[in-house]
Amino acid sequence: MSTARIGISFVALLFAGCTAGSGPTYNAYQMALPDGSHVYRVTCQGLLEGPGVCRKQAESICKAQSVMLLEAQSSLDATSDGKPDDRSILFRCGTPAIAAAPVVPAPPLAPPAVTILNADANFDTDRADLRPPARTQLDRLIAESRGTAIRSVTVSGYTDSVGSDEYNLGLSERRARAVSEYLQVHGMRADRFVSRGYGKADPVDSNDTATGRANNRRVEVRLDIDRK
Repeated sequence: MSTARIGISFVALLFAGCTAGSGPTYNAYQMALPDGSHVYRVTCQGLLEGPGVCRKQAESICKAQSVMLLEAQSSLDATSDGKPDDRSILFRCGTPAIAAAPVVPAPPLAPPAVTILNADANFDTDRADLRPPARTQLDRLIAESRGTAIRSVTVSGYTDSVGSDEYNLGLSERRARAVSEYLQVHGMRADRFVSRGYGKADPVDSNDTATGRANNRRVEVRLDIDRK
């Protein structure tokens, strides 16, 4: 006998009987699987069966559904059209459900490479003390950076063009240093921290309008992230 085996627990007993007289003789069984679904076994016996009796009985059991063959046994000398004539088959009715693709967890979001703190919203006038909105934004950045390999954190302070260059340079340096120290004290990890003040250099907007000057008063936090 040639056999392809799979392991199944026999839960249900005899499902169908056999024919009488000189017709084909077969037994059909229904079996329950641990997941609650069912498979069937048809065993054909005797010498008077025509070719493919077991397969025909499987088609009769499945009715309009397709027969999904799970296991087949045939005698060495039992053939049908030159192919083995299976005398015992294990099958399932219907097309097998397509297994859902495994859910792959999304990778954690990397922290933003650049965070800009508007000076008017995050510092008092002419001061370098962080206001609550600044601390909230920096706390969020610290939380997002956990587990991220950061090579360096560069904090750059800027002012508008009002006032002397010396004053603006000193104020921008103090604000940049305050942000850098807050990040380090509250848990951001990096190989290197750098803070610099640039005064009125590198404006992002025109200093000719109040709105433009407000945009230029800022602190930028740049993260050099190792993305390997």
